[in-house]
Amino acid sequence: MRYQINGYTDMYTVVANERKVGGAVEAGLIRLRSGEEFAHAVLTRLEMSDSQFCSLGFVTEEGKRLIVHVNDISMIADAVHRNVCDLKNERMRAEKTAERLKRLQRLCELNEGSCTPTFREEALLLAEDIGIELAKKHVDLSFLPDTEKARVVRIA
Repeated sequence: MRYQINGYTDMYTVVANERKVGGAVEAGLIRLRSGEEFAHAVLTRLEMSDSQFCSLGFVTEEGKRLIVHVNDISMIADAVHRNVCDLKNERMRAEKTAERLKRLQRLCELNEGSCTPTFREEALLLAEDIGIELAKKHVDLSFLPDTEKARVVRIA
């Protein structure tokens, strides 16, 4: 878990900046005014009209993509910004993992022979998002610092 989501503004920030911050917003439960409940829904879109939030797009555990007006939402419980590898919604975990892995492979392909700090930073973000071990199975990440050796312990 990266951090707890406290409102629509936090959700919007993560969804709008997904490429820069990585991860996804997953709600433990979304309940609509009609009484329908969706566990482990992953938010994919949050629309604004002027300065008002108007609709919310999300994917259910069954893979249904729903777009709901914010007035039709009764409750969003336990919304959390998570790494893709930590998502409980298996369909979205698989979809987002494939998407991030494809981007990581393309990034490494384009930067072959050039290891700039910006490239390393983006590659590390993508690899940590989908899981370092999984990323290493598909892409050569020897240019990244060893995460176990790179840990620094601060006493004060």
